[in-house]
Amino acid sequence: MSISGFIKAIGSKKMRLFGITAPPAAEGREGLALVAIVKNVGDYILEWLEFHTAAGARHVFLYDNGCTDDTLARIAASPFAASVTVIPWRMAGYDPATQRRISQQVGAYAHAVTTFGTDFERMAFIDIDEFLVPDPGLTLMEAITQHGDHSNISLPWHMFGHAGHETRPDGWVTRAFTDRAPVPYARDSDLLRFKCIVDPSRVSAVGVHSFETVDMGDRTANAAGQVVSNRARKQAAFFTSSPLQLNHYYLLSKAELETKLARGPINFGGAEGYRKRVLEKVAEIERAPVEDRKAVTYYDALSAQRGGAGNNFG
Repeated sequence: MSISGFIKAIGSKKMRLFGITAPPAAEGREGLALVAIVKNVGDYILEWLEFHTAAGARHVFLYDNGCTDDTLARIAASPFAASVTVIPWRMAGYDPATQRRISQQVGAYAHAVTTFGTDFERMAFIDIDEFLVPDPGLTLMEAITQHGDHSNISLPWHMFGHAGHETRPDGWVTRAFTDRAPVPYARDSDLLRFKCIVDPSRVSAVGVHSFETVDMGDRTANAAGQVVSNRARKQAAFFTSSPLQLNHYYLLSKAELETKLARGPINFGGAEGYRKRVLEKVAEIERAPVEDRKAVTYYDALSAQRGGAGNNFG
């Protein structure tokens, strides 16, 4: 194959894993940090911060991919400002030898692990439309460590649909959208993807949907402690909702979905292909939804423990 043919064959592919040297674990490190890349999420960010702070997250690192709305102003004026670090992030790199592109998310995640990871027992890499929901009575760290000291945990998406909303409803996302696709998904379903929680001091390679660690290699655990290779995660038996569930509010209302489609993909790919992929997910999520109020029940129990003080944002 010619050099031009080689580049054409692989050049359109993004680099899915980025190798790093793990930072040392600081003495007295503790707690969970959340890492997310954000752009114009002012309408949603305070609920996301409130929920995860109440659930026990110690700190949040937000990588600002060019926000032009009031996202950053809302954070600065909120009770969570002291526990949020915002990093400007416009990186879009590639390997000159192969033209493989490095996604902005992978770059941000690698930066977070190597720059901030030393102070935390775990880091979780999710988006603002994703919520980590422990079982009742557990904090996030208790749920993460309940079934062992695993350096790499993979949480499957629980994909939430429109719940009949044409436009954005008032109040919290987690209260308004309580219908999701049944789980587990078929092995070949595009809904069957994962987000990861890792021990930053043991990370050896970073990706969006998979990580590798020095002690587990390419193996990962589910929330119940079952360990398989990253390649074997799509078995139905690996799918878990307890003691920690990952809710992905992927569709929101129909109007909000159209806004997402108009915005296009964050990293790579054309708008037409992106729209096709999203609409295929929509059809699967909306085919036969089931009710899931775990996030609502969890937050209400926390609120009751704090004397009935609910959220101030919806």
